Amino acid sequence: MPALCLAAGIATGRPLSLPWLLAVLAVLLAATWLTARRPRVQTVGIWLCFGGLGMVVAPGDDAQADDGMWTEAVVASAPADRPKTVMAVLLLPATGEQRHCYFTKPWTAPAIGSSLLVRIRDGHFIGHDDWQPGGDGFNRLSRWQRLRLRALKWRQHIAERLTSDGTDGAADRDALAVLVAMTLGDKSALTKELRDVYAVSGASHILALSGLHLGIIYMFLTFLTLGRRRRWLVQVLLVLAVWAFALLTGLSTSIVRAAIMITVYSLFALGGRRHASLGVLSFTALVMLLADSRSLFDVGFQLSFMSMVGILLFVPLMEGLTPVRWIMAHPVTHWLFGLLAVSLAAQLGTAPLVAYYFGRFPLWFLLTNLVVVPLATLILFGTLFTLAVPALAGALLWLVGIMNTALAGLAALPLASIEGLHPSLLQVAMMYVVVAVAYAMAVMAWGNRRWC
Repeated sequence: MPALCLAAGIATGRPLSLPWLLAVLAVLLAATWLTARRPRVQTVGIWLCFGGLGMVVAPGDDAQADDGMWTEAVVASAPADRPKTVMAVLLLPATGEQRHCYFTKPWTAPAIGSSLLVRIRDGHFIGHDDWQPGGDGFNRLSRWQRLRLRALKWRQHIAERLTSDGTDGAADRDALAVLVAMTLGDKSALTKELRDVYAVSGASHILALSGLHLGIIYMFLTFLTLGRRRRWLVQVLLVLAVWAFALLTGLSTSIVRAAIMITVYSLFALGGRRHASLGVLSFTALVMLLADSRSLFDVGFQLSFMSMVGILLFVPLMEGLTPVRWIMAHPVTHWLFGLLAVSLAAQLGTAPLVAYYFGRFPLWFLLTNLVVVPLATLILFGTLFTLAVPALAGALLWLVGIMNTALAGLAALPLASIEGLHPSLLQVAMMYVVVAVAYAMAVMAWGNRRWC
């Protein structure tokens, strides 16, 4: 509830000026402190305090760069080719903005971290005569932003070396582009056709680095420690490795969420304490929203957390349908059932948002996940082994090629995806009400049943 109230406060914005909001929050804190003898009233007061805190940290009316005026900018992404333009993300140190800008072709993209002087028109478009190298934009960024840009520059260098060597034909280039996206989070080499195949088949989450990828890497590193989870040095090294990978891949929202949760799990492992997964997820949301309230409006943030909420709520109910004796007798079938349960639960959590933001819903997502999740696990493990044995690179690309071919076949199936969905915010909210009601009915029907 504190996380939900904080998010609600951020979404509400600032109905009052900041001094008045701080005054109201101080009154709420005092009133909550004085109601210690009434626990239920104090609980409501705590929720209201978090809601008020959300309004305080909510992004205000930030200054924006004026259209047509020269301003300093820093390149913050690899260029993405479009039919008539080249898209790149620019950081504007003067206003703190991050803009997706479109440069008129032909345009030779400067390296990530390069300082530019730009003149932005219509909010996003930059013509041939509207930019030039120079300025001191990079040095005006914060240390954290400069560190992140250096990591992104290193990632781009690694990706360019991988995609420029050892590929013969379009199939190999596509396989290598998918491999780079899955391991480094750089999707600039993906063709539009390949993106469409993954989107229609319901496998786009494989291309976007997420908790699945980071969890597999954490499992591999834990395996190398021979299960010595209680040793503090091992846990520190594991957490440092996780955050180093998160920094290298650009600190996407889903990766940061997974890294924070792994860090919390490691702390619990050191203390030998039990944990509640939903509580850890809520704590992670609190940390990320307090660090940057704009994360609430990020599509990746919403999809990442809603998929985890769906998994944490619905998977235990679905697993409760299988008797313990049957599980012990059929481990492989139970694994397949668990994979389907996770896929269905994640879709229940994200389907309304996917329809709202992307206007489509893949119908064969269960079959898709039966194919891509095992293959993605093998590919990520294979990538880690390939770092030690480079001769395995050919076999790894062959495995990625199999996944691409399988997804192309799934995307070509009849009714692979429902297109043209454009629900309103009210309709999205009502869909989540339906999901919540379905969860409540499932809990009442069989949530407390036990089999022996």
